[in-house]
Amino acid sequence: MTMFEESPEEFGGDRQRERPGQRTHLSAAGLRARGWTPAMVRQLLGEPDLLLAHPQFRSAPQTRLYLVERVEAAERGEAFRVAAAAAVRRSAAARASALRRRRKLLDLRRRVYAAIAGAYPDLARERVRQLRPPTGPGNSDAPADSGTHDRQIDRRTPRTGPQEPA
Repeated sequence: MTMFEESPEEFGGDRQRERPGQRTHLSAAGLRARGWTPAMVRQLLGEPDLLLAHPQFRSAPQTRLYLVERVEAAERGEAFRVAAAAAVRRSAAARASALRRRRKLLDLRRRVYAAIAGAYPDLARERVRQLRPPTGPGNSDAPADSGTHDRQIDRRTPRTGPQEPA
């Protein structure tokens, strides 16, 4: 939600503000936070009440602002309730569909791994070994002298000029 401290003339009208610091306009992000979708904004609010240059990037599209009174009046209407309920249903259906697709993919992956394990038991054992958690000082199967890593990292200083051969 955005609050503007400009004079009423800069808003395009001579309407008096109730109190300093009170929100007079809502941005698209503020509307999304209140449950509005872009389609609902186009359908129920139409054109913005105020267009301002983007506050951070001058080359970005202008910020669309809507009067709070107009937004609240639209939220009290039956059309908003119907549109909001439809948006909630669509969102739930999309979430359920994504979950179904994920479960289907994970099941396919499980079946492929099972088929590979049946055909190549040595490969399956190697895969299980790779998936085990790494051993470390706190694990019971860690070696007693676990002060070294699995691989040593060669940290050489970069050469900055002509070097003599060693």
